[in-house]
Amino acid sequence: MIMDYLVEVTKSDINGYLDKHYVIACRIRNSRIKAKQAAILETIFAQFDNEILAIVNGPLGDIKGIITFFCPKKNLLLFRERLYGFGYCCKFYLLDFENEACNNPTDLKSINPQVWKGRHFSIEDFFCQDNKIYEEQSPHKREFKIIGHNGITKTVFGYRGDGSEFGRRSLPVEDARCMVNLSIPHKNKRTLDPFAGAGSIAFQFKYIVSGGNVTSIDIDPVLKPGLEFYGAVHYVMNAAAASFPANSFDSVITETPFSENAIDDIVSVLKKTASFISQDGILVIMCDKKQAGKIFDTASLNNNFLLFNHDIDRKGTDIVLSVWCKNKGFYNDMENTLAALKKIF
Repeated sequence: MIMDYLVEVTKSDINGYLDKHYVIACRIRNSRIKAKQAAILETIFAQFDNEILAIVNGPLGDIKGIITFFCPKKNLLLFRERLYGFGYCCKFYLLDFENEACNNPTDLKSINPQVWKGRHFSIEDFFCQDNKIYEEQSPHKREFKIIGHNGITKTVFGYRGDGSEFGRRSLPVEDARCMVNLSIPHKNKRTLDPFAGAGSIAFQFKYIVSGGNVTSIDIDPVLKPGLEFYGAVHYVMNAAAASFPANSFDSVITETPFSENAIDDIVSVLKKTASFISQDGILVIMCDKKQAGKIFDTASLNNNFLLFNHDIDRKGTDIVLSVWCKNKGFYNDMENTLAALKKIF
């Protein structure tokens, strides 16, 4: 049974799927293993034009943190090319149903036989993200540029803000990548981050879509050379005072300042930026759970439709990740998929 972008497979229809598709298993990072719904949606949106299907009742279901997808055979190479930029999944496997020897030289260990809906399969390593690159991109180590006390630009490593209540945070690699992918970035190539901080969104957007256009805004002038170093067109100002023509951006991707005292400013910024986004635009927000109510109210009043929201436990900090769209038709197209996703997983 197909639920738009999800599928439930039976013995009677498995051969039809396998004739045209490969099955890919994806391992979720241990740090986000509880965010399975977000990992599935990230994969769907990152590969949106590749016609993939998330498998509701897929193989290897006994292994924690594994999600599976059908990928059309014609799109396998493009599917693989994008895996380096995934946030919540980090390792990927090809399930080979043509090789019924049930070989498995990988680190995936199932207690069940390698049989799915009557079809035997072998397992091959397909792609593994480079952990060295991941570590180098960590906000604890990443190169950044700031304006020093003497007014001269200097290079720093591991810049994460000044530690004050409104000090600029820097997103973990997996969250920044996931948020970028949730914006459907290979289609929506013009993005705005109105609370840019130390540039995690700008950095990962350019990493994932090298030809994409990033505009960043932050009130702290110290950050300007760093955001420009990451490839953003940067403005030093309060984003609530920004002015851009209509249809300037395909998406807004941002992590809000977590202070409760920042909520009025966040609401003002969201109201203002609503007029800059295209009618097919996507809004991806990560905020403190205490801020979510007012942010959700504001996004709804701005004629956005809530596609998805999920609580994320980030080292004891309660965070809410939400994805919105402006196009009612797109919301309607995704409605069955998202309802099934929340119900099944």
